[in-house]
Amino acid sequence: MNSELIPLMVVFPLISAILLNLMHGKDRAVRVYGTLAMVVVIAVPLLAVYGNHLFGAHPAIDTPAETGIALGRINLAIEYSFGFLQRALIFLLAAIATFAVLSHTSNEKRASGVYLSMVMLSIAAVSAVVMANDIFNMFVFLEILTISQAAMVVAKGDIGGYKAALKYLIFGGVAGGAILLGIALLLGTFGVLNITDLGNALSGNTKSPIVLTAVGLLVIGWLFESGLFPFHTIKSHIYSSAKADVAALLQTETKIVLVAIAIILLRLFGGLSNMSAVMVGLSVITLAFGSVMALVQTDFRRLLAFAAVGQAGLVGIGLSLGTPDGIAASIFHAVNDALAMSLLFVTVFVIYEGAKTTEFSRLGGLLTKAPRLAFLQIIGIMAVSGVPPFNAYQSEYRLIGAAFQAGYPELGVVIILGTIVTFVALMKGFFLTFLKESTAVAAIGRPQLSNALPLVTFATMVILALVCLGIGLHPGPLYDRFADVAITLTMGV
Repeated sequence: MNSELIPLMVVFPLISAILLNLMHGKDRAVRVYGTLAMVVVIAVPLLAVYGNHLFGAHPAIDTPAETGIALGRINLAIEYSFGFLQRALIFLLAAIATFAVLSHTSNEKRASGVYLSMVMLSIAAVSAVVMANDIFNMFVFLEILTISQAAMVVAKGDIGGYKAALKYLIFGGVAGGAILLGIALLLGTFGVLNITDLGNALSGNTKSPIVLTAVGLLVIGWLFESGLFPFHTIKSHIYSSAKADVAALLQTETKIVLVAIAIILLRLFGGLSNMSAVMVGLSVITLAFGSVMALVQTDFRRLLAFAAVGQAGLVGIGLSLGTPDGIAASIFHAVNDALAMSLLFVTVFVIYEGAKTTEFSRLGGLLTKAPRLAFLQIIGIMAVSGVPPFNAYQSEYRLIGAAFQAGYPELGVVIILGTIVTFVALMKGFFLTFLKESTAVAAIGRPQLSNALPLVTFATMVILALVCLGIGLHPGPLYDRFADVAITLTMGV
């Protein structure tokens, strides 16, 4: 079905980005339009019917013999595919982005049209990557995403943000070049860009040097966009240098893109056992580095940034297994962790706004000043760490089971150890912030912290906590649909 609402998930945020940029300086107009635009961004994926959209409704054509293309029929149109997985991921993106927008429009003295336009660009880019059935269209929007994310970090306005954004753009240029070169090799060899057609053309032709080179280049791009080793420090620097509400959005976008690109790689090269082994190895390294680095941090934002990177490694492990159970559990964990980690980033955002610091040496004794915040943060810590009855418990034990069923019990042990280290790191941050006695507390105006809970921020934390609990108690409606997606995906590999 060529539903017109499918491309609207990309087109509307792009148009909104242009309009908000033009509105910059008109404070009221930016606030009103930014808020109303997010209503549309949330509504469209819920209203759109499942199906495919061909831009220009261009049908598949018979391939002339002189082109040398092996397939008898190919798709020339840019194609978007929209099913339950795309709906779930785009709705998750829209929900977290709505908090970022409302936090800006309600808490900032002056609403920036330029800043909100970058948020809209990132929404459009991630939505396009999730739905794209055209590998070059995927590349174009990955580049847009990199630029918009760097711009959101720059919006913080400090030297740390400028440095992080510059590094991100430099490495993003390298990764983007790798993706583009890999696409060029595949296009030059097979003559198609449509992912379904390319997968058919690659059937039985995945061992040639050109194809293997393309695989390596595309995996490099996946590692950067997903924040996996060896790009984990770049991604963690971006998270810790952004405002916490922006960091919540950035880590959500990263996990969604991680899943989307991994699925494309599985559709194209799922038969390559070496690729799966490399992806598993790099994901394990990311989990280990992220968890251990979180443990040694002296700043709460840096701690959360590395914890988010480690959880991305956890998602990558299940996807790299390539089994239905592994893929379903990883998609489920990506959603669960994005929700729980967003809750933690928001709590740290509140701490920073009230205390003007997140360095542990300057924090302490906040339990009596902000008991509600402490309660919500401990919920986030338990959710991220897979403590029952919260949501990540449901996905983490499924990931462990998938590793054992795939014949890799050592991966199950690694997942357990990584989860334990993450829990210890997060509890360390909670102790040093809320429970430790500190003589520095009185000097930085901490008494105002308990009152530094704007309605939008507090409502967001409560909603995220309730969703984490709800999914933990009733995972079936969501996980079962992801399991169906994984089965369908692996049938085509």
